[in-house]
Amino acid sequence: MGVPRLRILEEADVQAIDEAARVLLFHTGVDVHSESAREALAHMGARVVRGSPRVLFSRTVIDKALAAAPREVVLASRDGKHDLTIPDGQPHVTTDGTGVNVWDLETGRRRPSTTKDLADLARVADALDTVDLQWPMVVAGDAPNEIHGLVEAATALENTSKHVQHEALSASDAEVFVRMAATIAGGPKALRKRPIISSIQCPVSPLTLEQGSTEGLLVLARAGVPVVPLSMVLMGGSSPVDLASALVIANAENLASLCVAQAAAPGAPVIYGVSSGPIDMRSGSFGTGSPETGIINVAGVEMARYYRLPCSVGGLAADADSPGFQAGMEKMGTGLLPMLAGADLITGTGSVDTNSTMSLEQLILDDDLVEYARRVIEPVRVGPETIHLEMLSRLGPGGNFLKEKHTLLHFREALWSPKILLRDGYVEGDPAEARARSRARAKARELLRQHEPAPLDADIRRDIRALIPKVSS
Repeated sequence: MGVPRLRILEEADVQAIDEAARVLLFHTGVDVHSESAREALAHMGARVVRGSPRVLFSRTVIDKALAAAPREVVLASRDGKHDLTIPDGQPHVTTDGTGVNVWDLETGRRRPSTTKDLADLARVADALDTVDLQWPMVVAGDAPNEIHGLVEAATALENTSKHVQHEALSASDAEVFVRMAATIAGGPKALRKRPIISSIQCPVSPLTLEQGSTEGLLVLARAGVPVVPLSMVLMGGSSPVDLASALVIANAENLASLCVAQAAAPGAPVIYGVSSGPIDMRSGSFGTGSPETGIINVAGVEMARYYRLPCSVGGLAADADSPGFQAGMEKMGTGLLPMLAGADLITGTGSVDTNSTMSLEQLILDDDLVEYARRVIEPVRVGPETIHLEMLSRLGPGGNFLKEKHTLLHFREALWSPKILLRDGYVEGDPAEARARSRARAKARELLRQHEPAPLDADIRRDIRALIPKVSS
């Protein structure tokens, strides 16, 4: 069976990117703004520049980290029904995360997000088969700033039984996030065996590991929780405009983060991450829906494969400020490319407006889009069960296969049919896009009414909420 696969780098290109990143890490290094991380790296053999946050990484240190990192990573689910072990040869999709706005389903207006919005988005995503794991989609804008990340973690864990991938921006947040998950999993040992959470720990491009996120990474690595150093290089901003230079920086940031994780706990699960793209030189915004975004994320997949690490990349992304034609075009472009490249995890469903705004309507539309893309990359089966010589010979020239029993029995598995997108032609005064969007909104409302995620035990739910520090108003 043939499986479509996309490659954009030759083997010599991959080796050149690896070599350039190693030279950069050895001669220039990375600023690591965590004393604990610098101490761990020094113990591993990295050179810490005295009186500076700068750390230089030798080839030996990088190779030691690569040798220690597991080749497979378990992303367990709360109910055990949505467990993943990556890589498994399939592209898995996660919601996009931490948007600060939502498109209100009822008013059709853009507004700041709340905890209820996060719960609603999580419930709908829990119901969609195309969503394999969840990144809490919006910030809890109505929660105190000091604890909003923990409120988001608790809200996501309560409203989906799928794996939750969040962010820990400090050691203390990471410790509470781990304790929440351990409370659900049955203790720290059970969590280590079946991690129901993972965490995105973003380097600050170029070549900076800030204190809070890095110390969170140390905590997570020691707990056996998978981490994703998701490099977000901006071509023309935090890197030269050339894709190859941006990829060198992204690769260096991933290797440095890998070294931190392995210095903290050899064997810590790490997922290679890239979600990069260009700055739009007219507006100064991140061109997340651009072709360059798709290309660099595909290149990130290829670098991860070179190191034999699982990967997570951006995709299904749109610069369009609302659901519609532009969002669909950009999402298909940026989403299909990493699928064709064989990415393990692809983020992006439900997002618009350069990932800053989340939409229940878009989440439903993206469900169709992901199914479409997955159909494109399905293997082509060629054999007696798909080459029907008897039927072809029996009907012969001018035959009508629509009336055949085989067509009735097998068309659902052979042909993809959209759930929301339309194929019923022109309707006077009712454009197809407006009808599709209306259907998406109706489906979102239906799932909000009818779908209930597998509930957390009331005592566990209470214990999780009790872990969130009280903040005086």
